[in-house]
Amino acid sequence: MERFLRYSLEKQRPIRLIFFADDGSMKQLNAQVTNLQPGRVTFTSLRPKGTYDIPLDRLLSADYKRGDEGQD
Repeated sequence: MERFLRYSLEKQRPIRLIFFADDGSMKQLNAQVTNLQPGRVTFTSLRPKGTYDIPLDRLLSADYKRGDEGQD
């Protein structure tokens, strides 16, 4: 998963994330990682617009956004 987070941060490209929100619900978003620290990730969602800062243990999955194969 860290590979996808670093890809988004370094290439400034959105990825698909699945995570637990503050209210306990599961969310899937296309988002761009803006900060990656040990144990935490900050990202901005594209739709609906919003910024999230969550512990990495709430992140369930990370993958390329539809249509992106990770090639430049």
